[in-house]
Amino acid sequence: MTPELPPPPASGDEIDFSALVAEHNQSTVAQSAESSEAGSPSRWWRIGYPVLVGAFVLVVVPLLVFAGLRVILDSSDGKLIKRVTDPAAPGYEAVVEKTPTALAAVVATDGSLDSVIVFALSSDTSGGVLLIPGSLGVETTFGLFPLTTLWKLGELDPVATEVGKTLNLSFTESFVIAASDWTTLVGPYAPLTLSIPDAVRDAKDAIVFPKGSVTLKSDQIATFLTSRSAKDVDLNLLIRQELFWKAWLSKVKSSSLSFPTPTTSGLGRFVAAVARGQLSISSLPVVLGPIAPAALGGAQTYVVKESAALASVAAIVPFPDGASGRRPRIRVLDGTGKLSNGINAAIMLNAAGGQVDVVGNAKSYGQATTQIIYFEGTTEAEAKTMQKALTMGTIVASKQSNSGADMTVILGEDFVAKFGPSSSGGVSSTSSTTTTLAPSTTTARK
Repeated sequence: MTPELPPPPASGDEIDFSALVAEHNQSTVAQSAESSEAGSPSRWWRIGYPVLVGAFVLVVVPLLVFAGLRVILDSSDGKLIKRVTDPAAPGYEAVVEKTPTALAAVVATDGSLDSVIVFALSSDTSGGVLLIPGSLGVETTFGLFPLTTLWKLGELDPVATEVGKTLNLSFTESFVIAASDWTTLVGPYAPLTLSIPDAVRDAKDAIVFPKGSVTLKSDQIATFLTSRSAKDVDLNLLIRQELFWKAWLSKVKSSSLSFPTPTTSGLGRFVAAVARGQLSISSLPVVLGPIAPAALGGAQTYVVKESAALASVAAIVPFPDGASGRRPRIRVLDGTGKLSNGINAAIMLNAAGGQVDVVGNAKSYGQATTQIIYFEGTTEAEAKTMQKALTMGTIVASKQSNSGADMTVILGEDFVAKFGPSSSGGVSSTSSTTTTLAPSTTTARK
């Protein structure tokens, strides 16, 4: 029995909420008494019904969930397929885990951007460091901007975004190295001794560190790396920075001390890893660009050619995760049973600007000629670029759209004849050129 609501108060009257609550509580008690008088539920509703519901939840629902998961895992583009888990068997496919990368913005003592560093971990014991000048010019909607200007506009985010576009990379992490951080980072390994080809000068053109051998304390690192005069050329500054990184990482490698910052993420993760094993330290190849407009500081900018950027990235990032829409997504399948799921070819395609997301084996072996199949939405020019990277392959246009890849490359005996079979005989998660491969749960259409 639903209690009647009291009439609304007249204009100007206040609502007595305490009275309304009391009236509601009295009504609820009255309804409960009426229900009790009408009789209690039967034994079935008190005992049998809850037992049946519990059994449904414990038995039937898990079965339905399991069946649903099996359909999802075994389905592709609307049809059921049989998953293959043996890496040597036809039809096996695995998703490639991308090479971890990071971008660090090196900030000078005055808060301006000095340079940018790209880190990559090609394996647990190898990696690379790529140095980029802050004067690198990148194309924006408003024209060519140096990275130093982007830093002034938005600090880390726009710098990471535009460097990612320039290098065709999406970074796993990005972070800032402030001038005050160097004392902590280098402290356990100081002093560092290195030889520099030019004197280090400050903004007033005074010599801060002389040409030749210098010994650096930890509190001198920021000054050493970021000091410059109006006469300095950024390319020469990168040489100084390369020498510092080689000296510092050598000390990190030979030291038994723990790295002074956490090594699960950030700079500690990448420095502690790349210092342990095989290491590549280089500068991004750049050429003179235009002078920035007066409104942007009027400084000399440098630009990079796409081919040079690809080569620099390929040297340290065997499996890149490309900036959105800037690398064609590729499946590489071994059509011979001799090429270890096509890993070697995948690295070649990545170096040419591709992004290999899946490697594996074709549905059957005996493929004579390498095929490069490109799908709707992908251009023939992109397929020809991959053909040039492999130095072989027949290009096949497919009218199908493919949500899983832009191209599928099926390697044939012609690839084996030119480059030889893979020596590993299988895919290893500890390979010096790959990271973990996860079994693929979907198969793109061919």
